[in-house]
Amino acid sequence: MALLAKGLVESSAKRTLSSLGDRSQYIGMSDIGRALECPRAAVGKKLFGNGAGLEVSQHDLASMLGTQLRLQRGHWFEAGVAQVFRTQSLPVIEQLEIQAHHNQVPIKAHLDFTFVSAADQPTVRILELKSCENIPSTLYSSYETQVYGQVGLLRALWEKPAFGVHGEPDMAGCSGLTFPELCRKMLGIQMPADASLVDIEAWVLCLSMSEAKAFGPYLPDKSMLGLCLQTAEDLWTLTVGVRSNGGDIFDLPTAKGFHALCPWCDFNADCPKFEGVDQPQWSPDLARLARLKADVAALDREISEVEDGLKTAYMLSDVGGNWINVDNQRFRVSSQSGRRTLNREQLRLELSAILGEDDCDTLLARCESEGKSFERLMVSKINRPKERSHGI
Repeated sequence: MALLAKGLVESSAKRTLSSLGDRSQYIGMSDIGRALECPRAAVGKKLFGNGAGLEVSQHDLASMLGTQLRLQRGHWFEAGVAQVFRTQSLPVIEQLEIQAHHNQVPIKAHLDFTFVSAADQPTVRILELKSCENIPSTLYSSYETQVYGQVGLLRALWEKPAFGVHGEPDMAGCSGLTFPELCRKMLGIQMPADASLVDIEAWVLCLSMSEAKAFGPYLPDKSMLGLCLQTAEDLWTLTVGVRSNGGDIFDLPTAKGFHALCPWCDFNADCPKFEGVDQPQWSPDLARLARLKADVAALDREISEVEDGLKTAYMLSDVGGNWINVDNQRFRVSSQSGRRTLNREQLRLELSAILGEDDCDTLLARCESEGKSFERLMVSKINRPKERSHGI
């Protein structure tokens, strides 16, 4: 198990180095998305990376394995999806790299899949893959920022020698090409020299172990590209400043308000957002609470498994919709109406068309009510800092 955990960390670091290079030497699109959420975590990630080369203790083993399996799942999904596209012989460039400089800040974008077509209307489609535990109903702002940066740079640098791909064992790499030159070299496709003649969109494909959902389209937008470039400049300035003062990230800006990813952050142990007092006497209660929550989760899974088994048994039984009697209990499966919900955004659009936006918002505000305030217990893991290696 220790070899597996250590191997996952090291293989991830090697893969990142071979495909993305030294990420401490430039700002990537995912860095920009992370910086908009929490500048402190973004700088820490730039300088300290993912801790490759650290010894794995038995105490940290389960936690590290869980984290690495979640992180690696995205790479495995990408490899599987790439094989799907190759099997279909689609005109796609994998891991397209775009290099840019903004106010002397080195910036790189790496696009998972870039589909190209010159038939009829010249078309480019960017597809960014994201691995999720659960598919979100709306896309995270960091993902949207990343893909806006990708599609914006592709459009803005179309005729510049800013494009390339890294070499693979069965494919030579290339760099310093315009996008039309790269399309001719890799796909044999002739694209217009003017990007305004091309239909360009970006999409995000979120994948879980059992679901998939596409979000888009995202179109080139000058204001969003400007936001990405400014954020890259701010992040680079912070990173250079921290590097020059010995690596102290304590005073950097943190995520505002509640953020769901804070418990998973590698830099939350000494984060000023969580300043508090040490009271170790509560350790048994918190440990008991964690065990009880784990027991509830296990019971919920077991209940679902048994219910699914009984539903299947009923469907396979020739009872004509009657009850099945078992000792002093009975069961059957019946169809129930789905829960009715109100689409607030759709309602707002409909009312706006009738009443106008101002009257619509006033009417909705009158019809809304707020529940009573309540107290919520928040328990968050402290990720103890490990010895970090960086180029400071």
